[in-house]
Amino acid sequence: MGMTQPAVTLLLADLERLMEAPLFVRHARGVTPTPLARELLPLVRQMLGRLEESAELVASRLDHQQGTVRVATTAAGANGLLAQVLPGFLAAHPQVQVLVNEVDILAVSASIDTGSADLVFCRQPAVVPQGWRFEPCQDDRFVVACGLHHPLARRKRLALADLEHATWLPNAMGSAARDRYEQLLQQQGWTPRTCQIVTRISPLTWTLLDTRPLLALVPFSVLRPWVERGQLKVLPLPLDLPFEPLGVLRPAEGLGPAGERLVAYVLEETGRGA
Repeated sequence: MGMTQPAVTLLLADLERLMEAPLFVRHARGVTPTPLARELLPLVRQMLGRLEESAELVASRLDHQQGTVRVATTAAGANGLLAQVLPGFLAAHPQVQVLVNEVDILAVSASIDTGSADLVFCRQPAVVPQGWRFEPCQDDRFVVACGLHHPLARRKRLALADLEHATWLPNAMGSAARDRYEQLLQQQGWTPRTCQIVTRISPLTWTLLDTRPLLALVPFSVLRPWVERGQLKVLPLPLDLPFEPLGVLRPAEGLGPAGERLVAYVLEETGRGA
């Protein structure tokens, strides 16, 4: 830490006086944190994390003069949008720093409420947070996907009846994909065979599809990079299953210049710009 032991002891004593409670128990072998200290530790780590983000923002401003934009993104936003546009944005705006963190869809509101993100790339929410607006960037749909070695992967045309005896990788309960999957089963009257692994982790899903003869009903946006790299296959089926578009949640007012540049670039690249 670059501090002497007496200096650390003095700082801890000052902190305990400020808290009006002991944080460590002193003994012959050193110190042990009290229950209160253990409860405070996650909050302290969050505070230090925010301080590090602030330091990066200041350093970027001083070094580049074009600023930093903090981005929170869901898996769909990362795969369906950011993976497509960030390489070009980096080339067009090399002095803008983009800090990207992936969040679960349930944590989008928390990213906005805590002020930890300037922009959020995600699917269109049912309710847009107050003081923010949603800019749609890309339409989406559900598709049936499989690995390249699946028996159906080489077929140029398929009917839904061809899937009746397939083995499926089920979606997580409560997800939109799971709802659409169960609707499809009900419409077709199928009682499918299923894999006994259920996960929300995209890379694990793609690995299972690549290595096992499984099918999965997934949003195309999440699957897109693996399809474009030729690692997974979208089956040619007569399915029309639209999904809410992908886009960016942005403050209605007060977005900094770096954030404005990123939003404008994404909208232009996706054909949604003015």
